[in-house]
Amino acid sequence: MRRKSWLSSLALTGYLAAVSWAGTFGTVVPVGGHASDLALDPGRGVLYIANYTANRIDVMSLANNAIHTSINVASQPSSLSLSPDGHYLVVGHYGNFAPPSSSGNALTVIDLTSNGKQTFALGNPPLGVAFGIDNHVLIVTTSEFILFDPLSGTMQTLTTIPALTAKTLPQPAATFPPNIVAASIGVSGNGLKMYGLTDTFEFSYDVTSQQLNVVSYVSTPPQGPRVVSVNQDGSYYVSGWALNDPQGHLMAEFPNPLGILNIGSHAFDSKRGLIYAQIPEGTPTTTSSSSSSSGSSSPTTTTTANTTGPPILQIVDSDNLEVEQQIQLPENLAGKSVLSADSNTMYSISDSGVMVLQVGQLGQAPRVTASQEDVVFSGNFCNHSVASQQITIVDPGGGNTPFALSTTTQGLSISPAVGVTPATVKISADPNAFQNQKGSVAATINITSSAAVNIPQPIRVIVNLHDPDQSGVTTDVPGTLVDILADPARNQFYVLRQDKNQVLVFDGTSYQQIATLRTTNTPTQLAITFDQRYLLVGSNDSQIIPVFDLQTLQPLPPIYMPGGHYPKSIAASSNAILAACRVAGPTHTIDQVSVGTQSATQLPTLGIFNNSINIDTKLAASANGSSILAVEADGTVLLYDANAGTFTVSRKDYTALSGAYAASSYGQFVAGKNLLNSSLVSVGTLESGTGNPSGFAFVDQAGMRTTAPDAVSPGVIERVDLSHGITSSATRMAEAPLLPTTASAFTQTLAPLYNRNAIVNLTVSGFTVLPWGFDASVAPPQIGRVVNAADLTQPVAPGGLITIFGQQLSPVNAASQEIPLPTALGNSCLTVNGQPIPILFVSPTQVNAQLPYQATGNVTLILRTPGGVSDNYNLVVLPTAPSVFHSGVAGPQTNVPTLVRADNNLLVTDANPIHTGDSLVIYLTGLGQTNPAQQAGQPGPTSPLAGVVVPPAVTINGVSLPVLYAGLTPGEVGVYQINVTVPKNTPEGLDDVLTITQGASSTSLTVRVVQ
Repeated sequence: MRRKSWLSSLALTGYLAAVSWAGTFGTVVPVGGHASDLALDPGRGVLYIANYTANRIDVMSLANNAIHTSINVASQPSSLSLSPDGHYLVVGHYGNFAPPSSSGNALTVIDLTSNGKQTFALGNPPLGVAFGIDNHVLIVTTSEFILFDPLSGTMQTLTTIPALTAKTLPQPAATFPPNIVAASIGVSGNGLKMYGLTDTFEFSYDVTSQQLNVVSYVSTPPQGPRVVSVNQDGSYYVSGWALNDPQGHLMAEFPNPLGILNIGSHAFDSKRGLIYAQIPEGTPTTTSSSSSSSGSSSPTTTTTANTTGPPILQIVDSDNLEVEQQIQLPENLAGKSVLSADSNTMYSISDSGVMVLQVGQLGQAPRVTASQEDVVFSGNFCNHSVASQQITIVDPGGGNTPFALSTTTQGLSISPAVGVTPATVKISADPNAFQNQKGSVAATINITSSAAVNIPQPIRVIVNLHDPDQSGVTTDVPGTLVDILADPARNQFYVLRQDKNQVLVFDGTSYQQIATLRTTNTPTQLAITFDQRYLLVGSNDSQIIPVFDLQTLQPLPPIYMPGGHYPKSIAASSNAILAACRVAGPTHTIDQVSVGTQSATQLPTLGIFNNSINIDTKLAASANGSSILAVEADGTVLLYDANAGTFTVSRKDYTALSGAYAASSYGQFVAGKNLLNSSLVSVGTLESGTGNPSGFAFVDQAGMRTTAPDAVSPGVIERVDLSHGITSSATRMAEAPLLPTTASAFTQTLAPLYNRNAIVNLTVSGFTVLPWGFDASVAPPQIGRVVNAADLTQPVAPGGLITIFGQQLSPVNAASQEIPLPTALGNSCLTVNGQPIPILFVSPTQVNAQLPYQATGNVTLILRTPGGVSDNYNLVVLPTAPSVFHSGVAGPQTNVPTLVRADNNLLVTDANPIHTGDSLVIYLTGLGQTNPAQQAGQPGPTSPLAGVVVPPAVTINGVSLPVLYAGLTPGEVGVYQINVTVPKNTPEGLDDVLTITQGASSTSLTVRVVQ
């Protein structure tokens, strides 16, 4: 039902080995046998452990995690459950011995108040027992479901089931209890719902109505670990490696499970919305097998065990299994887990017996993490000096935890590379080591710790040294990005982040992220319905399709797929929504999806062709809704015709296909580098000299495509003449578009925006924005005037923010959010006396930048853009030039000077005048050099503060205002502040003059002063 993969027993050898690891979380309590089940008794302060091989119930104290006593019971106690009232402990005995031994199948009832014990014989091996809130026990055997009343000792058969083949005892050596019993039952926290799992069927039981639902299933690999855990109200449960809803719909699954019954566990933490899980995973690989509609070989996914490193407890979100943390365990978990009522302690069966995990104290356990996921070095063509950035390595719990940082990338250095949290680390990039790479190099800094219990996420370092003729402005977006889609009716676009199960929504004008939408696990592709109302998300590890309302960006009820169908690719025509599905079985299919009924149905055929597709199949719909193209990695292409309501074309003219795929409204299609007509017959082959195809977009009756030879080279965007298949206007991009990976042979990386102002590309560091006319000729930049950025007047001073006005200053609008500020932005680079300076903003008519602190006297500005080099602009930089920002907003007033009254933290206006005795904060630029000295592009420090070298004087109508502080504003670049107090003798007035004097420069403002 679930997933198809194969695993040799030899691949598990390393994984099953018990290894001791440093920096682990959890306390192991050996039991001298094999534990098979647990029951928590908080009232008595104990944990009952079914010791399957020692024929006893070990009783562990919750106070000191020690086993002080045991209860001897009949042989092979395989399952147990405690009544909600704490009166009875019921034990199931799996005693199906091979002849001539007699059967030992039985049920033991232990009266915990009187210490009495009674055993009841069962006709068949019990697979599991569980109490509901009604204090009755549900018993699952190999042949029936029985409801047992421990008070009266009566049994009621609810239903019979086809007899399971029970494993007879004895079993071969090194056989674990979960492999023998091969069943599990989980109960919701409120005791109203039960869910269970065996080798061949799943079941649910409603305690109130006594309704039982049994569903058979087939799963490869097996549903392992053989554990079922349920949330508080029974609305979700995890069975094996799958998260399900009460109807049994697979909402999400853990990727690449090995399906080992006796390794791993999980437990719901409904209080925190988390699941704690160890799910043994493997690495998927692709081999070839003969199974496709055309009779050719198609790839088959197989999984090999990951055997290195300690066992890992994943802490994941309970709605979509997004991984929040990964914690190292001292040994493998090996069965059921229970959580204390306060959700602070987790008790799990482990290899040695029981592991106690204080999950509520995980925040205080030693951990190590970096303050940011990515570090970006946007070098440029006019600066070859070593660039550095600072990051912080911290223990989220505030502890002092040792760490080490390392990288194998030449040209990157780390100082210090070893330390103790919290620590500030400088990462430096030498442009000379990357000068031959004109795209983006994505390097990795690994974080390790001898004491941390978590597995720290590595830091991604992006280094880009593109030339001025390389078009586009890059935006860093961390994570694994797999798809991009422009909204056909709104000025926004969507990026699919697979590692976080998120759709990132970006504004199409500012390119800023405006929303985050949560998806199911391992999302793969985006699609918008033909009516442009809904966003659909396909995924590799879920059997539902999330649906979002594009007007509100709110989630709607999902679409449920047929059992075992994973909708990896989705496309919408005018009359049908289709999904290319990975199916748990030998045949992968295309299904038809209905948003209205929230359901999908496997198409019986694809027209005259069998509904059997390659596991790596992608769909693309034409903009007018007339058709849907299907491209398969094995070289097959198919076409759905919306007018005919069926598939009308299927061809296999290629041995393999990869890269871009797209469908036009004019009966033209692209598959890889092949241009196809309405019969999917090749009418042209697009050039391959610029590299591998990545993205393609049809716009009207023309096309655009992107290519790259590899990830570190510049990408190329070019226009395509569809009548002849000839490309033109090839333009180098700032970095390469994303190329196919082992996960899929196909990429969708090109998204022309609805307003036709820009083209967004999914690229190495995140996305790259190009102007619509990326190939238009660009004139050289012309600098008109240079003023300070505060009040747009002269003069200017070292370290101050300046604004440059002119023409052709940048081919695009772009604002930097990087710290330190980059010295190249939007392919524009500004130098002062040959020194590149930090840039905050660029547009065709304006550039905002910061002067270096060393720039004084007569200086020369030069601006370089893709259009060329500007004429020299000569400028006089004074030592000081105080200028107050006029960027404040107060109600309807704009361009208000940034004087702030400390009493109410509001701007000074006529309606909020200065009062005598007030404290004021004045924000300005141009106060010159500081002590300690600072570097341009870096924010003002917090400790020590960077005070100005030349002290300013502040007066109102000639009355001096004591200056408490004058220097850089902490956390801001190029912004200074002056803190003053207003004396009681300051004269009142409507038009009093506030003057700031520093050195030979001064500036004045008109203010209102009252008592």
